This record gives sequence, C-alpha cells and structure tokens, in this order.
Amino acid sequence: MSSMAKGDTFFLRDTLTSSGTNYVSSNIDITGYVDVPRGRVLVVDNAYITFSTDGQGPIVPADITDSGSGNKAKSAAMAAQVCSEIQTTLVEMQNNSLFARSNIYASVVTPEVAAGDFDGPVMSMLEQTDALNPTTYMNGFIIPTNQIHCGIATGSAWNGELDVGFLFEVHTEKLSLTRIQELLVSLTAN
Repeated sequence: MSSMAKGDTFFLRDTLTSSGTNYVSSNIDITGYVDVPRGRVLVVDNAYITFSTDGQGPIVPADITDSGSGNKAKSAAMAAQVCSEIQTTLVEMQNNSLFARSNIYASVVTPEVAAGDFDGPVMSMLEQTDALNPTTYMNGFIIPTNQIHCGIATGSAWNGELDVGFLFEVHTEKLSLTRIQELLVSLTAN
C-alpha cells in the first residue's frame, strides 16, 4: 500500500560504479533543503535501487565471467545500501541510519555441448533480493542529517563493473513535536 507524499515532492538521484571488491560510496548533499536545528528536515517517501552494467545496459554473462575456453561456473554478488549517516562499509539492518538495502546475485555456467567443446557462458541465475527496496514509507523516513549516504560493496569482483542507481522521492517538512518524538524513538530504538 502506498500513500501520497505530503506537500510538493521532488527527486534526488545518484549513481555509483563498482570498483573490484572495494566499498564505493558517495553522499548526496541536502544542506540546501534542510535546517535540522530548526526542525526542517528532508523526508524520504520512496527509495529505489537499480543494478546495470557500467554502460547502463542489462547485466549479461560477460559481466560475471570472461569467455575463455573450458567448463566454468562463476558467481558474483553485490550489496547496495542507503543511510542517513556516512558509513565506511556495509552496515547491519540494526543500524538506525539504514533505510534502503538491496542485493544482487548472479551466476553463469559454460555448458559442454560435445566432448571438450564448450559453448559461451550462459546466465544460470540472476536474482535481486530487496530487504528494503523498493521502499515506500507511510509517513516518510526522516533524514536528521545533511546528507544521504549511498554505498555499494562487492564480495567477489565482477568481470565487468556495475552501475548502481539510486532514486529518492522526497519532500521537506517542518517537524511537529509529535514527529520529533517519533524521530527520537526511532534513533534510540536499539
């Protein structure tokens, strides 16, 4: 069930390109939209995460393994997260600043079509699991800071790098006393 966002909404976007197995991140500066000490915050109504090749096309077997000869199976995985605080690695779901998370898993096999004759790699699995994606918040996720942190991490390097896109539908809001109390409870829940 989705609800309409309060007030005028607008969109914020970011794209990260993987780099081997390194944690890659960036921060969307939202200082122009917020005045946290005075209670004006950014509220995320919807968040989306997408995965594609670094050329913005679909993920193909060549992104997972090279096309050398021989019977090979290879798998790859990547995780993406969005937090309201800067991180240096992926965080656990118990981290109060985490508000969107998605994982992608892919594997290819190179089938043997005849004795010693192998066909090119074929995709045997491509699955995106979304613990928090797409994310729709009934009353919005309050960002009590001046940035939105987007990050990705790869367990084993892909043959081709991937782009991970982030899209946020947001609005600004002057917090009422009730909303400030909700925020305080959510920040201290763990």
